[in-house]
Amino acid sequence: MTPYGMAYLTLLLVAFAMRFWDLGAMALHHDESLHAIYSWYLYEGRGYQHMPMMHGPFQFFGTAGLYHLLGDSNYVARVLPAIFGTLLVAMPFLLRSHLGRAGTLVTSVLLAFSPVMLYYSRFARNDIYMAVWVLALVAFMWRYLDTRKTVYLVLGALALAMAFSTKETAYISAVVIGSYLFLATVMDVFPWLLGRKALRRFSPPGDVLVLMATLLLPLSAAMVSLLQGPLGITLANPDWTRAAVGIPLGPGLYVAFLAVVGTIGASVVVGLRWRPRVWLLCTAVFWTVWVLLYTTFFTNFWGGLGSGLWQSLGYWVAQQGVARGGQPWYYYQVIGLNYEFLPLLVGSMAAAFYAIRGNRFERFLAYWALLNLLGFIYASEKMPWLLAPVMLPFILLAGKLLGGLLEKRPWSRQRESPVMHEKKSWLTEVHWPAVSFTIALALVVAVCGGLLLQGLSGDRDVAALLFLGVALLALAAGLAYVTKRVGKEKRWALFGASLVAVMFGLTVPTAVRAAYANADVPVEMLVYTQSAPDIPQLMAKIDQLAEETGKGKDLKVLVDSADGFSWPWAWYLRDYRHVSYPCLTTDAGCSGLSVTPDADVVLLSERSRNDAAPYMGAYGEPVRYKHRWWFPESYRGMTLKGVWNSVQSRESVCKVAAYFIFREFGQPLGSVDAYAYFPQEYDVGKVGKELPEKRVHC
Repeated sequence: MTPYGMAYLTLLLVAFAMRFWDLGAMALHHDESLHAIYSWYLYEGRGYQHMPMMHGPFQFFGTAGLYHLLGDSNYVARVLPAIFGTLLVAMPFLLRSHLGRAGTLVTSVLLAFSPVMLYYSRFARNDIYMAVWVLALVAFMWRYLDTRKTVYLVLGALALAMAFSTKETAYISAVVIGSYLFLATVMDVFPWLLGRKALRRFSPPGDVLVLMATLLLPLSAAMVSLLQGPLGITLANPDWTRAAVGIPLGPGLYVAFLAVVGTIGASVVVGLRWRPRVWLLCTAVFWTVWVLLYTTFFTNFWGGLGSGLWQSLGYWVAQQGVARGGQPWYYYQVIGLNYEFLPLLVGSMAAAFYAIRGNRFERFLAYWALLNLLGFIYASEKMPWLLAPVMLPFILLAGKLLGGLLEKRPWSRQRESPVMHEKKSWLTEVHWPAVSFTIALALVVAVCGGLLLQGLSGDRDVAALLFLGVALLALAAGLAYVTKRVGKEKRWALFGASLVAVMFGLTVPTAVRAAYANADVPVEMLVYTQSAPDIPQLMAKIDQLAEETGKGKDLKVLVDSADGFSWPWAWYLRDYRHVSYPCLTTDAGCSGLSVTPDADVVLLSERSRNDAAPYMGAYGEPVRYKHRWWFPESYRGMTLKGVWNSVQSRESVCKVAAYFIFREFGQPLGSVDAYAYFPQEYDVGKVGKELPEKRVHC
């Protein structure tokens, strides 16, 4: 195996280990528990029905299959995203002819250590699957544009089917890619519309555009729901109290039927006039996969077709007005600069450069990154996991640009002949001033960060000041040597490589901290309204009580379902045979508590505790625990004037630096709490996770 191959294999093994290590330790997020339990229902033989709220069916079949192979557990519930997260690291290899050898490897490195990609490769949601499907679609598209081989159209159709069976963000990706293809084939499309050009004479980009349009047009019929206001009919019901969200009602049913039939007919006509055999093959692949998954292999045929063809998009059209999360338009920029500063900054520079001087592929990457970001900004629901599809094209842009930088060999001595270079030892080839420069710069950044925090918080450290002085002298010496010994054509490449090395050095601990140390602690912006570590700790206490009493899985547990507290308990308690989930608040539709519960363990929401207190005398002192906690979103409401004032404020700069370096901030974490009641004779012990003491006081 070549050194390049060994490097790639080593990287994949490292990525695999990072994604599979200790997968089950983190408390299951609310959404994760939904995905895990409905996959478990499928695994148990209870079937599956597509529900747009939980996105497409793919992850449920994939996770249920893994339950069959490996058993059901917290760990296995996250194995599928870990598999896809590892696969994503290898995906740039499909684009190696465009990224270049160095660019391919650098892109894979960025994907392997990306804080966002790593975190959501260990999180049971759809977003990491979507990253794989979209990158596969892009790779197969460019393979077809390069070779015109039909096999890549078929594989592209398969990637599309999997994407649209996974999550509705596939519509954003399809619009972005489709709009690029449209702009690339204007000279095909307009002559065809005027009847002057046959479809079969389209250029390669036109072929991909026709295929995507004809496959996806029926799935886009629900876009007519955007006109339900002017039309005065309900095409995507927004009110869950009337009927299921996203479905047509009344006269809207007839309009929806006509829209679906009309788009199917248009697709068939255009597809058969294009390249009939190729289109039929691609259509068979696409719709076979799609229909099997949405109809649960024909066991829910009409229901699956209806929800997949209409409600899948209709639900999210209706949710656009809800704006779940309530995040500002600049949300992805704020969270991106906290985690993906390297690809965001370098990728943005690459996009600007390639837009002007790039080739066709490089301009596509720039177009994809910009329009994709605008699409997710426009979508009203903004969540941290959506940073994964947002950052994907920026990572490719950064990998492409940095690969070109590495090919300039800024770390190497200049040689007259590549043959001579092959015969030289790497020790003699390494440009040691460049290495020294990078190390010195990294030390300066690290020490300056510490001194900034110390200075802003009013402390002084003489030793650190001396260390900084030595580092600065080393940097100055390195700069002088580099300036003198390195040619002008490599000087900027060397400086750029050094700065990127420093940013990468900051990225790795950022990724490790988010994925492991703070995986379920919302000091990280990636951790959004997360189930607290208290829950798996309490689950261990419940298991221990079941064992000590000899009741095993017959132990009786009552969970107050108020405020959505059933989740993630429905997953954790799935094997217990006597679990109930009444709503015990005094809200409308809730029963409250009027007698002593017939349960060994009772889990009450904080709002229910006072009303239930008279009936809880048979239990020991309740244990207060955090059910869900969240990041204090102090960035909301920012303005340019506010940002400028903050930059000028010593305290604000200190807080930003403290958060970026140590994940410390002045505000307490938000939480919604509950109380656990155990038998009086059972010693529950301590539950909860202590946060480390603050190191910086602004």
